[in-house]
Amino acid sequence: MKKLFLLLIMLFPITVKADLNVISHYIDAEVEIAGALNVKELIVVEGEGKFLSRNLNYYSFKDQAWDGKTVEINDGTIYNGDSVSISKVSAFVFDDKVEYGSFDKNVKNYFSEFNIKKPSNNTYLYEDNNDGTGLLKIFYPVKNKKIAFYINYIVTNLAVKHNDLKEVNYTFKNLYDTSKETYLRVITPYPVAGDLYNVWVHGNKTGEVQELINKNEQKIGFIAKFTENTRTINFRMTLPHEQIGVDMFLNNSNKDALEEIKTIESTRLNNTNRSNRIVNIMSYALIGMGIIYVLLSVLFIKNDIKILFYIYLAIGLVIMLFNYLFRFNYWYLYLIVLAPIITKLIKKFIIKK
Repeated sequence: MKKLFLLLIMLFPITVKADLNVISHYIDAEVEIAGALNVKELIVVEGEGKFLSRNLNYYSFKDQAWDGKTVEINDGTIYNGDSVSISKVSAFVFDDKVEYGSFDKNVKNYFSEFNIKKPSNNTYLYEDNNDGTGLLKIFYPVKNKKIAFYINYIVTNLAVKHNDLKEVNYTFKNLYDTSKETYLRVITPYPVAGDLYNVWVHGNKTGEVQELINKNEQKIGFIAKFTENTRTINFRMTLPHEQIGVDMFLNNSNKDALEEIKTIESTRLNNTNRSNRIVNIMSYALIGMGIIYVLLSVLFIKNDIKILFYIYLAIGLVIMLFNYLFRFNYWYLYLIVLAPIITKLIKKFIIKK
């Protein structure tokens, strides 16, 4: 009965009118010496609403736990964690300043868990969906202020033990595609050097990745920035065994993995570059079609065939649809259908006069 009531509580706020818009999302993660990923997030919103939802995940690949036998180095279930454990939750008025390592510097009070008997604001509720995800709801009213929601959670037993090294392969899912900027920083347990340390980051084509190096010229992780809509960010990090010394509970592939990982990532990079070239060609072709479309619209000053006019409008709508579906979102391409309409108006109201 208690679980049923909890479910109703989780579902009920969905019916409440909320118009929160996530404008920035900052993620600061650290690989721990026991193989967990300690994650701190700062989600900056504006608008009006009574709660924020964040669907966290501890599975990166498929929706099942590792079976203990099947070893797939190419994004297999062996990389899935055990659970998400919520550490701290809060919210505060955002001052437009972000410092990695101290996302919570402006936190005055950490929220307590939602009490079924005494529901209130400044609380949170986390429910594991038993499919590799869990829904976190933070009850905090937002109105006419820029608010930062702070979340600290741990993805447990995430690292994988290979014969030659340790590896973390994790995907941050269900990110906010309305965010104008999404940042991810990942820190190693200790400063690291050598060929066993490698990093690969996968997101949308706007991503920029910078390696982090301390004052002693040692590598300590990376920071990635994405300035367009993104729903997922994957990072893959290989580390020497001593970086993750507590490994008795970690999934073990019982094989050398580094060369296979490098081959997989090299192939993925080549495919990504090829895809990006195709996308770039498509974008230029679409812009060219838009320009030609606008120029040819002047033909309707001399042409009165209605069916041809409607077909031409349909072609313009198709160009706009491609602009939307492939997420080019060139704003001026959404206006091209105005060109034939304007030429018709010119003919009707100006030329005839």
